[in-house]
Amino acid sequence: MRPWVGLSCMLEPGFLKSVMPLFENEEVEMLEWSFDILRKESASPPWLHGLLTEYSNKGRLTGHGVRYSLLTAKWGKRQDVWLKQAKQQVKKYNYRYITEHFGFMTSGDFHKGAPFPVPLSDSVLNIGRDRLMRLQDAVSLPVGLENLAFAFSEDEVKKQGEFLEKLISPVKGFIILDLHNVWCQSINFNKDILSLIKLYPLDKVRELHISGGSWSVLEHNEPGKKIRRDTHDEDVPKELFKLLPKVLELCPNIECVVLERLGHTLRSEREMDQFRKDFLQIKKIVGKEKQGDKYPIEKIKQLLLKDKIPVKPIDDLKLHKQQQKVVSVLSKNYNPVKVLNELKNEKVLFNEWDIEHWSLGMIETAIQLIKKWQ
Repeated sequence: MRPWVGLSCMLEPGFLKSVMPLFENEEVEMLEWSFDILRKESASPPWLHGLLTEYSNKGRLTGHGVRYSLLTAKWGKRQDVWLKQAKQQVKKYNYRYITEHFGFMTSGDFHKGAPFPVPLSDSVLNIGRDRLMRLQDAVSLPVGLENLAFAFSEDEVKKQGEFLEKLISPVKGFIILDLHNVWCQSINFNKDILSLIKLYPLDKVRELHISGGSWSVLEHNEPGKKIRRDTHDEDVPKELFKLLPKVLELCPNIECVVLERLGHTLRSEREMDQFRKDFLQIKKIVGKEKQGDKYPIEKIKQLLLKDKIPVKPIDDLKLHKQQQKVVSVLSKNYNPVKVLNELKNEKVLFNEWDIEHWSLGMIETAIQLIKKWQ
């Protein structure tokens, strides 16, 4: 049975205008909803509840978070509020599962802020597992994690798949493999994309994301060099359409393929038309084989974590200090060499971060992100 092909739901009029013909022709087979982008129910457009309800009733609605900040070392009000919102959502709609992103946020959310990686260490593993268990306990649904596009070093890129598998193991979770995220890494670190994909536990991949992005242009060290970023604001690169059939063959348990684009970036008729063409191109590649529910929700719920979790979330104050320091140093500098040198001088604090292998180009990109959103 082939995967469903769906959309990540956005709130803006441009998105609705773009996708209305797809809905009218019953082309959209499932819907992904980032419920935490809606800060107030009163801000909900009048059509949203009806659309979500329709896919909820069909059992084809998934929840995708952008603000939980899974790997933030110190538990705070953000996480408490987020889990309460997630609990309310699973009572309101029939979600198949809930997912979040790998990494920690410096501001805003993963679509508008600066998601950064963390050292792939035991302390981070403990934090991530604690947060995932709390998420699953709150929603009583399967939970998954999406791979991150941004990395400071080649080693981080190579190890992310293995680390994700360790993170999701206690909750019997799964992975969203974002093809554009891996494509960003392959370009930024000059690696073969298929080789990078094969470093992930592909039997754990249950969903694919496809999107477009943009380029950051460096000013220091390698002036003019372009860094690829996962900004969800452009057409899908042709390379990803060529890659998709191969990935579908490599990942035997894919349930759905989701096209993503930020709603406010669909401004012109050309952009709207191309967005629809991108969606239909994905459907063409996925094929016309009979659809089916690979993962009946009733059976999945029998596999959920049964263990009791500690009442109090764990904190790692050293990791918290490290995260604060990284953001602080990036915020006050414009030259990536100065950032690297300042962090290298904190050898004891950053003994697990492998800072000496950080890419100056990725540091400069991080500086650009921090300056833009903070």
